[in-house]
Amino acid sequence: MKCMKANDFTSRILPLKDHLYRVSYRITHDAGQSKQIVQEVMLRVWDQRTHLEVIDNLPAYCMVVTRNISLQKKTELSACKDLFLVG
Repeated sequence: MKCMKANDFTSRILPLKDHLYRVSYRITHDAGQSKQIVQEVMLRVWDQRTHLEVIDNLPAYCMVVTRNISLQKKTELSACKDLFLVG
């Protein structure tokens, strides 16, 4: 696979969105934020479509990116809440 085309993205990546959403929701417990995270993951994969040939397992890659972004957002939200509780 050289550069992912739109139809490849639609057939290989887009079907993962529900699973990615569930993973993100388990971490964040926020439906809206989880939807935004899945959109961000899809955008990152699309933006890096020329470099995806080195990735052996694309669904696993998407899961890891989803998990990492979800954990980052949860940590940021927690830090923000702590800041307002202290101050």
